[in-house]
Amino acid sequence: MDQQVLFGSGLCQSLRQLSQQWSAVLGSSVGLRTINERINQIEPRLWQARSELIVDVPAVVQFDGIWVRVQTQTETLKLDKRQRRRKKRKGKKVVVLVALGLWTDGGGKREILDWQVVDGESKAAWEPFVHRLWERGLRPETGLQAVIRDGCGELGEAIAWVYGTTVLEQRCIFHKLRNVADKCREELTGDANKETRKHLMEQASAIYRAESPEEAKRRLAAFAEQWRARTPKALATLERDFEQTIANSALEGVARELIRTTSLLERTNRELRRKFRQVCCFGSATGAEVAIYVQVKRLNARWSKKPWWETSHSLYFDFLNLDP
Repeated sequence: MDQQVLFGSGLCQSLRQLSQQWSAVLGSSVGLRTINERINQIEPRLWQARSELIVDVPAVVQFDGIWVRVQTQTETLKLDKRQRRRKKRKGKKVVVLVALGLWTDGGGKREILDWQVVDGESKAAWEPFVHRLWERGLRPETGLQAVIRDGCGELGEAIAWVYGTTVLEQRCIFHKLRNVADKCREELTGDANKETRKHLMEQASAIYRAESPEEAKRRLAAFAEQWRARTPKALATLERDFEQTIANSALEGVARELIRTTSLLERTNRELRRKFRQVCCFGSATGAEVAIYVQVKRLNARWSKKPWWETSHSLYFDFLNLDP
C-alpha cells in the first residue's frame, strides 16, 4: 500500500482520491490522516538526499523561487464540528528555492539538484541553499561553468559569497525584457501608444539576437539614443547589469538558447505548481517538503526516461533500507 500511495501522490492524486481508492480496496475506511502519514513517513530519505554528493556535475545551474501557501497553527483555540478544542490554523506564504542542473554534452540531460522551503528570497535564505550545493560538489573544479538567475539581488549576493568570480553569472534575458516591458507600459500609456510600445520591445529584443557582445553593445547604444528622452525608466532597466545578460558569450561549445534564460526552470516550476494547485494549501511544512520531494523524483525520472512506477518503488525501498 505504501509504495502505491507514493505512486499515486507523484501523479498528483489528492489525499481524498487515495483515501477512497484504498477504502474500496481494503473494504474498510482509510482516513486522510492515514494516507498523509504514509506519504510523509519518507521524510528521513529526503534529508539524506540533500546531503548526498553530486557526482555528475552539470555545466550550468539555474536558480529560481516558487511561492506557495502552507498552514501554520496559532495559539487561538476554536471548536470543531464535534465540539473539540483545536488550535486555529492560518495560511502562510512561503517560497520554494529550486536549483535545476543542465548538462551541455548534447544529450539534453536536466535534473533538479536541490530545493528548500523558506520564508522568503532573502540573502539569509539563499546563502545556505547555494552553499549546500557547493558542499555537495557543485564547484568549478568539478565542472560547473555558469549559473543563471533572475533579477533577485539577494540571490546574486549569495552566489557571489559562495562562488565569487569563479563561475560565469548569466542574468535571465526573459526576466530582463519583462521588466523593461513593465516600465515601458508606465511611460507609454494608453492605446494610442500601443504600436510604440511594440516597436520599443522589438528593438530591445533585437539587442539580444546580436552575434557578438560588441554588436549587442552597439545595438544598446543605438537603442539608448532613440529612447532615452521618452522612456528613461525602461532604458535604465535595460542598461542595469546589462553585461550579465550577455555573459553567456564567454562560454564556448554551449548553446546560447540553453543558458540565456531560466525558461527550462520556469517550465519545471509549472510542473510543480500542478501539485500546489491540487493541494491548495499544505497542512504543514513537512507535508510541503515531502510533496515537493515526490514531484522532484517523478520529474527527474521522466527526464531520464525511467518509469515512475519503478522509481516510486525504488524510493520506498530506499526509505526502508534507511530506516528498517
